[in-house]
Amino acid sequence: MRVDDRLGTALRNIGQSSGTGDVGQWRQLIDLLAQNPVGQDPQLVAAGLVRARELASRLTVEDRIAGVSALAGRIRSAPLVQLLSGDVPAVAAIAIAGAQLDDRQWAELVPELPVRARGFLRNRKDLGQATKLALSNWAGADFRIAGEVEAVAEANEVLAPEKPVSQIGAIVERIEQWRRNRDSSEAPRLPFVDDEVEIALEPSVEIRFETDDNGTIVWVEGAPRGAIVGVDIAQPAYDDGPGPDAYAAAAFRQRMPMENARMTMRGSPMIDGDWRISASPFFDALTGRFRGFRGIMRRPNLTEKAEFSVDFQAERKRHGETMQQVVHELRTPLGAIAGFAEIIEQQLFGPVSGDYRSMASAILLDAQRLLAGFDDLSTAARLDSGNLELDDGITECAWLVRKLADRLATISDQMDVDINLIIADPARPFAVDRDLAERIFSRLVSAIIIGCAPGERLHGRIKTEVGRSVVNSFKLDLPLKLRGLSDAELFGSSAIDPENSDVELASPLLGLGFSLRLVRNLARKVGGDLRFQKESLLLTLPTVQNGDLDVRDIGGD
Repeated sequence: MRVDDRLGTALRNIGQSSGTGDVGQWRQLIDLLAQNPVGQDPQLVAAGLVRARELASRLTVEDRIAGVSALAGRIRSAPLVQLLSGDVPAVAAIAIAGAQLDDRQWAELVPELPVRARGFLRNRKDLGQATKLALSNWAGADFRIAGEVEAVAEANEVLAPEKPVSQIGAIVERIEQWRRNRDSSEAPRLPFVDDEVEIALEPSVEIRFETDDNGTIVWVEGAPRGAIVGVDIAQPAYDDGPGPDAYAAAAFRQRMPMENARMTMRGSPMIDGDWRISASPFFDALTGRFRGFRGIMRRPNLTEKAEFSVDFQAERKRHGETMQQVVHELRTPLGAIAGFAEIIEQQLFGPVSGDYRSMASAILLDAQRLLAGFDDLSTAARLDSGNLELDDGITECAWLVRKLADRLATISDQMDVDINLIIADPARPFAVDRDLAERIFSRLVSAIIIGCAPGERLHGRIKTEVGRSVVNSFKLDLPLKLRGLSDAELFGSSAIDPENSDVELASPLLGLGFSLRLVRNLARKVGGDLRFQKESLLLTLPTVQNGDLDVRDIGGD
């Protein structure tokens, strides 16, 4: 006959000594206690739990987290799970997630767990029917009397070496009862809320939260702790479970602020449903070490809800927000690439060979072109979703022409195209912000330049049109290559392939049709339009309303 006396041997060797070996002794003890205690001496198990609690009180939180993490998937002892569930949230969450108990053991353990630990348990996907019933029976206590259960949870966070051995002995006694009842057909009925008592819960609308450095929520305000503590914001939600969207998870990994990210919560009616998260990382003031995220969860307003029951405009808004999230995740690493390329090109960290500088310069140009394309995508997405806010302003025609000449010099030289812009003088200023006016005109003219043949001349004319409403019109003649296209073909074309490959760095990233549609939508946003007119394009934008005009034409190259 073989007798497993490892736990007794370990307790005799450990004794009551303390010092530098506390971490190793504690790890050895919880490793032995993690085994199924049914075949062990209950008194030894109780003594081991007491000694483990005493040793843990002398260890740092990081040591306890590391020790429990090493046991993930190997904890088969309900008494040890109960002991660890009273530790700080990070330790309790790892213990609950890594325990391998059967349905009956979990059901029996539910009443003994702190409120916070029951919240961690609710997030497991492999719970049996008995455990789910036990958790539902305790939901009234967890979610209704939040003030009392939070006080109990706080008390459980403090390790208490002085806890009487008799209480731990009672835990072990239940192991014997589990063994005696192993063959029973029904799990014991657990304490439950009186069915005749009506539970009226008001849904939460705003929750303040804080996570640890792993992304696990460890503190909340505005909702029951047990319902939210333990939820992870570092990994996107799968299927119908709780968690954030990919944008929030990516922001957490990159230690970047997140704004209005989507979050799904499950469980109590107080928190169940969709949320929006805005949060920022925080760091240790002394060491600079990343400590986690702090932020607010709020319920989405009507325009942010993404159910299929919403109207078409709301559905477009949802798709626009999704595109903005995609652009955000693409722009972040690309910005880093461009920054390092610029450092190499300008030799900011020391001398660099000519070959590497040439490669860095090419990478920088590619990155800048991609970033410009991402800006267009982001603008188009915000336009489509109705989230684009434009500033008021005034743009002088002469200033705009000079800016266009400077900005388009590179692409016009590469394509060997002359640009001739004419202003009808006096022309009223555009009632449009300078940045927006420059963006509209530069996108329009650069897209058309790509369709020009080498040596061709591109003509454009700005004129103030006086009528019922005074507007500025910009008539841009189409190059020969594009004059055969219809309105639908011109605005729907994906790209015009240039014959000269050197111009690709300056060409529109997303094609002629996309650029024209973007210009048209921006113009319509401020009260203008872009139309196909015979063999030219006609852009109209609002002007400053300041009296009569005496119009005459002046030209300039």
